[in-house]
Amino acid sequence: MSGTGISAEAVKVFLESYASAFQASDKDAVADRYAYPVHVVTHNGGVRFLAIPSRAAWLAVVERILQMYGAMGVRRAAMRDLNVIDISPQVAQARLVWALRGDGDKPLYEFEATYTLAQLDGELKIVQVISENEQPKFQGVMRERGQPLTEPARIPRTK
Repeated sequence: MSGTGISAEAVKVFLESYASAFQASDKDAVADRYAYPVHVVTHNGGVRFLAIPSRAAWLAVVERILQMYGAMGVRRAAMRDLNVIDISPQVAQARLVWALRGDGDKPLYEFEATYTLAQLDGELKIVQVISENEQPKFQGVMRERGQPLTEPARIPRTK
């Protein structure tokens, strides 16, 4: 990365704090790491691309994600294979693997995610997230345990 862009170290620190907010089940701290509207791309039997218009709309989704993680017993998320691409002095893209761990650091599953980050008012914010394969993996873990599947985190449709 160039000396004028967002450093890989700054991205790593940001994503570690993002993971810590999830681990603490702090929905407000999670939502604070986004800029709105935020673009979200997911895959669960088909690709969905959505523009989340506001923090309030995203908080409802974050609550569902935290419920999913609680039902599965997620205790922490370890970051692996972080690759940061400098797009411009104020925009970077981070691609990584999140390794979700349960009690006793037991592996639950891993999923890939890509974040577009922007430097806004002196702070890094997520402006786009692509999570291609988390929902099917979550559902697989719950099936293996014989636990009822909770409804996947639904992202409200925009008009």
